[in-house]
Amino acid sequence: MNKWRFLDSGPNTGAVNMEIDEDLLRRAAQGAALPTLRFYTWDPPAVSLGRFQHIETAVRTAACRRHGIDVVKRVTGGRAVLHHRELTYSVVARTDNDLFPPDVLGTYRIIAGALIAGLHALRINAEMVSRSGRHASRVKKGSRDPSCFASPSWYEILVAGKKIIGSAQRRIPGAFLQHGSILLGFDRAMESDVVCGDGGGEAVTTINRELAEDVSLERVKSAFLQGFSAALGLVFV
Repeated sequence: MNKWRFLDSGPNTGAVNMEIDEDLLRRAAQGAALPTLRFYTWDPPAVSLGRFQHIETAVRTAACRRHGIDVVKRVTGGRAVLHHRELTYSVVARTDNDLFPPDVLGTYRIIAGALIAGLHALRINAEMVSRSGRHASRVKKGSRDPSCFASPSWYEILVAGKKIIGSAQRRIPGAFLQHGSILLGFDRAMESDVVCGDGGGEAVTTINRELAEDVSLERVKSAFLQGFSAALGLVFV
């Protein structure tokens, strides 16, 4: 069994949440900490932009101000994400950790297995589909939509063909960070208002929708902690 650190940092501003993830990544690269699974939420809600996105083309800043939504930059790539009714996870570890292959896609695949185990613990029947699989045909190739949930990624986690978790990864010498949004709910109108592009509402589902109830955040945390522990053989401290 592998010993990992579990950190539940609760609600924070977008800036603080991103600072914590970046600090965990730096510490992992220095070999100064155990591999870490972190859960957190956002207060107030925020839009995070991928490191290569420009705020002028990715979000509508006036709408963000109107809704009281922060805008922050992530250290990871990918598209804009509205963080509102969700649990966010981050995984931070050394790149030489025996659990993970030495490449981006292999690491995505291993973590996707743990995320699917968390959904199964909630009795949600999810599957992992590669970008070259059947889901790719549902989204226009080469899409430049700024929204994460409107864009395909390499290893999608789908429920009945709809995306329920969106993730992004950053690797630096010695360590990697992967973080992502586990959707409890999805405010399509708000997302369309603040993020430029068509949005991902038609291609998205949520935990609450799949279970036909408002699931507590604590129940979701417990399920995903159980999923990571079982799928990856981890002991958390």
